Amino acid sequence: MTDDTGRSQDPTRRTMLLGFGGAFSAAFAAGAPPAAAQMAQGHREARPGTSPLAEIRVIERSNLLSGRLAGLLLADQGAEVFVERAGPTPPADQRVALDDTYFDRGKIALPPGAAADAASADIVIVDGAAQFARAPHQILLRIMAVLPGDEAYGYLPHDCSEDLIKAVVGFFSNMSVSGPILNRPVIYTPLPLPSIYCAVNGAVAAVSALVDRLRTGLGREIIASRLAGGLSAIGALSMTSKGLPDFLEPIIIGGLPPGLTPEQFHTFVADAIRDPERQMWLERRFAPFSAPYRARDGRWILPMAGPNARLSRRLLEAMGLWDQALTTGAVFVNRYDPTNIAEARRNMGDSL
Repeated sequence: MTDDTGRSQDPTRRTMLLGFGGAFSAAFAAGAPPAAAQMAQGHREARPGTSPLAEIRVIERSNLLSGRLAGLLLADQGAEVFVERAGPTPPADQRVALDDTYFDRGKIALPPGAAADAASADIVIVDGAAQFARAPHQILLRIMAVLPGDEAYGYLPHDCSEDLIKAVVGFFSNMSVSGPILNRPVIYTPLPLPSIYCAVNGAVAAVSALVDRLRTGLGREIIASRLAGGLSAIGALSMTSKGLPDFLEPIIIGGLPPGLTPEQFHTFVADAIRDPERQMWLERRFAPFSAPYRARDGRWILPMAGPNARLSRRLLEAMGLWDQALTTGAVFVNRYDPTNIAEARRNMGDSL
């Protein structure tokens, strides 16, 4: 078909997505619940100033922590996330009891079966090897225990327990970074970090695939491994590298800063063991963008800006400390430029 100007009127991928399937839409026509009617309306149009994922539609078919958290992360960025709920998620459907109020925050609940037709979805989240006929433009996020074909652990079911994943990984979660230096006891975390990192990795990969779809017009299937999530959670502690140029080598955790003698450091450690305030002072010297600070109202804040150079700079600018930081001799240069390797120990653009 063509219009009066001779341009093709064949339906585009975008217009094809606007409907949720003729038969299914018709079923909603009368007496449809508000959430179901919203789903049948097709994609929302994003406007300037809206959230990053404002016109993205997600159908979440996961009962696992990783899949539900991935959906929550996408919803927090403005995606339209649909889940099917007849009521609270039965404990039998999940290895760990999850709080629906939290994990369904910002999502749109539909009655069971209402999201069976996923034709209008940009992203679909499923558990394990669940069957799904992915359209070429769609992104399918699978939550697995391990990657398919894993020769050592491929037998693990996708919903195996978090404790088993941690045991396989050898996961050691001492949350006290300075503890070994200060002879503090180990602080263990009950958080299911392998599954949490799996969710983060999956959400990031899905959004990356969305960006790549702008270039190719195609989606892809993504497999998020819980076991790999556990390894990524302790990445800097478990990562090894070989053959990289010096300026691309991972940052060395620990060691004495230039100009500091072992005797001076031992004095700082002794002070930190005796005085919590001196401990905070010492930790800020090791990781100034990832250490806690006391606010004027007495509460503690944890910036966590260190892993991203631009966030680090924006943090200092927002706090009015950017110029002051530069006067200390610190620099802000591209760590991937080999000519800047001499600045590695004082480069605010170099991660932690």
